[in-house]
Amino acid sequence: MFQRCVFADAVVEADEAEYAILGLPFDSTASFRSGSRGGPDAVRQASYNFEPYDYRNQVDLLDVGICDLGNLDLGSDPALAWQAIRDSFSFIPHRAVPIFIGGEHSVTPPLVELMMRDGDVGVLVLDAHLDLRDEYGGTRMSHACASRRILDLSPPGYACMGIRSGSREEFDYAADLGLTCVTSDQVAEQGIDALLDRALELLGDRIYLSIDFDVLDPAYAPAVGNPEPFGLSPREVRRVVERVAPRAVALDVTEISPVHDQGQTALLGARLIRDFVAARARSRLPRALK
Repeated sequence: MFQRCVFADAVVEADEAEYAILGLPFDSTASFRSGSRGGPDAVRQASYNFEPYDYRNQVDLLDVGICDLGNLDLGSDPALAWQAIRDSFSFIPHRAVPIFIGGEHSVTPPLVELMMRDGDVGVLVLDAHLDLRDEYGGTRMSHACASRRILDLSPPGYACMGIRSGSREEFDYAADLGLTCVTSDQVAEQGIDALLDRALELLGDRIYLSIDFDVLDPAYAPAVGNPEPFGLSPREVRRVVERVAPRAVALDVTEISPVHDQGQTALLGARLIRDFVAARARSRLPRALK
């Protein structure tokens, strides 16, 4: 591991942490434009824009207990990167909720596998793309295969939201399995809360939340590897984050490629991570203090 920049307000040591941040700078299977390997440090740098106090949740992040474990050295080979991620479990503090910053979305399946070691975990993926290909670009570990590899792990529940792109075969595969795949058009027509209610019924009390940043409309988050118009708004994604956070065992934020904008996408990534921490911390306060 190596450390370049520490996430703002990550001021405690690992053995005291309630939240542990880990960067995964990997983008070797990028299919349109690369650059997400720069995501972890760009998000860290952007995090210094914000006040420690979150007024929406009435939580001061300096009081919560965040540590930053730095970045994993993942190299360029997908198989070796996956093994390095699996080996990372040994130094993630056991009591801490991990927050992973990618890197491309291919890092998510081995992370889900890690979290399933402690019991069943439902998986909620926010993504523009189905990512259900069995192979892409000569590898089954491509970011275009991320959700297919997650399903290989047989999670007890799986849902994806924000979908607006995929091959005919992927849509057929999703239909054959009866997957809950909510499109961005459905969100616009029915509202994020009603659709999230239905998804949460499938996912249980322990949820892994994965945010591929191309779920957002590129008007708000242009610096991603595969931008897809007609996406979700930041407020819709924040709503998901804040509602899922109390039940989340881990969060990942992937596919931020900072070379493709002037920093606004990394700012949004940093803010959503902070919203996640604040919302989850608030849910654990005694009722009288909420």
